[in-house]
Amino acid sequence: MTAQRRERLLVPATAQGVRLDRYLVGAIAPISRKTIKRALDSGQVFVDGRSVVRAGIVLQGGERIELTVDGEAPSFVVPQLSILWQDENLLAINKPAGLPAHPTVSGRPNALDLVSALFAENAGMTRPILLHRLDADTTGLLLFALTRVANFSLSSQFSEHRIEKTYLALVSGTPPEHFTVSNHLKAGVRGRTVSVASGGLAAQTDFATLACHDGVALVVARPRTGRTHQIRVHLAGLGFPLLGDILYGGMAVLPLVTGSIPLPRHLLHALSLSMIHPHSGQRQTLSAPLPADFLVVLNALGIDTKMVDFA
Repeated sequence: MTAQRRERLLVPATAQGVRLDRYLVGAIAPISRKTIKRALDSGQVFVDGRSVVRAGIVLQGGERIELTVDGEAPSFVVPQLSILWQDENLLAINKPAGLPAHPTVSGRPNALDLVSALFAENAGMTRPILLHRLDADTTGLLLFALTRVANFSLSSQFSEHRIEKTYLALVSGTPPEHFTVSNHLKAGVRGRTVSVASGGLAAQTDFATLACHDGVALVVARPRTGRTHQIRVHLAGLGFPLLGDILYGGMAVLPLVTGSIPLPRHLLHALSLSMIHPHSGQRQTLSAPLPADFLVVLNALGIDTKMVDFA
């Protein structure tokens, strides 16, 4: 007998205008659209206490959703790690989409365990320490400490906001050339979504728009704090959701004259990280090249990839 699980969700305001089925696929991970459809067809999805069977219902934000879904047997592919840089103190990888930064209850492969496996035979070495986090579908630079000294140094730099991080994002709309978002963010039920709340943690992100085409913009984000979903919520809150970020109102398919492009994930990339090296004491900047799916969308929009150099 297939195991079932009960899910309870509070739809954030940033999901206004998103189809019910697309929101559920983004909010409940890992799960397939087929499983969501099966739950709808069997009357196992309730919105504000009323059973719904239509996948295309458009959410307004604020709804309470309860549903029962069949458990899915995990089918995980272990990705090949792309090491960007390494010395005796630190290691940086280019994290692919779909790979969690740290262990999760799903048992999926994760970056920390994969990096640790690289050093499993070195008995005298400290287990690699994950210094910061990226969402599973966010790609790009992820940094690990390989010594206790490096961990202390970098952890201090992160806590004192001396680390400079730069992200690239593809968003819907036409944002201003330069803008800053400063507010407070608070995690919702079970931590799946984050929203602006007076009782939350202070969060600030500086943004700059590099290019716009066909209602899509290439944006640079420089977070001054490191809150969960910070960049995603800050952009969505202004009406510029990330392409593919269904959880916060982003489109699942990019319609173009030349044909539609599916967006199975949000297009956010950790481009670079600047730090004081724990051994040399010199500022060092590491960077990660853009993934293929990000480049495909840039090319389809006619946005010159050289614009990335201005980030």
